[in-house]
Amino acid sequence: MYDLHAHILPGVDDGAATMEDAIEMARIAAANGTRAILATPHRKDVTEDSSVRHIRELTAELQRRLDDERIPLTLALGMENHIDAALPEDVIAGKALTMGGSRYILVEMPFFGDIGQHEFVEGALIGLQSQGLTPVFAHPERIEAFRRQPALLERYIGMGMLSQLTRGSLLGHWGADVRQFALALLRAGMAHILSSDTHAPNPPRTPELGDALKVVAAVIGERSARAMALHTPRAILEDKKRIITSP
Repeated sequence: MYDLHAHILPGVDDGAATMEDAIEMARIAAANGTRAILATPHRKDVTEDSSVRHIRELTAELQRRLDDERIPLTLALGMENHIDAALPEDVIAGKALTMGGSRYILVEMPFFGDIGQHEFVEGALIGLQSQGLTPVFAHPERIEAFRRQPALLERYIGMGMLSQLTRGSLLGHWGADVRQFALALLRAGMAHILSSDTHAPNPPRTPELGDALKVVAAVIGERSARAMALHTPRAILEDKKRIITSP
């Protein structure tokens, strides 16, 4: 499996607190069948408290530690980019990172309120697309505007954007409403990637994707579930221009 949403870099955001935590998260992920993880620290935390140079160095250091301990996991670097008016410009300036240097970018929408209350959102998404980038929505099932207006997410998907469900939502960690909406997105074909959004080696936000993959398979079948955890995320890291979201 390929996990494209993980707060595994130590001491950067609200994810792994120490290098030991990060190594344990990697060990758990590898034991659960994950072969590559995209480190996605929050852009806001990197901008305010760190730097892109630091997280690049930290990714390289963590990879060296994993190799030394013979943990079969490959790291790539991206960001969880909260959407704001400056995001397209920050990408150009190198302050906001795409997914492993690909043409895909992980975007976090406002958690609360209607999108109309955030006038910059649509302009920023179109601005990213004008650069040849494809926005990938982090945990759309947790975004109030999408739950109230699923047609809005459907429209964005119709414009070529992708959606990424997270493990905890499918397992009920964010409540019944979020879980039901996540299942509805699966049934409607509006979910393309499965990720852990891991923050720690311990429950509930561990990097174990296997249990969530079983939930997905029960809804859309094993082949399509495998596409969400393997084929599609691997194609993103390989920077494929055309993503086939089902086998």
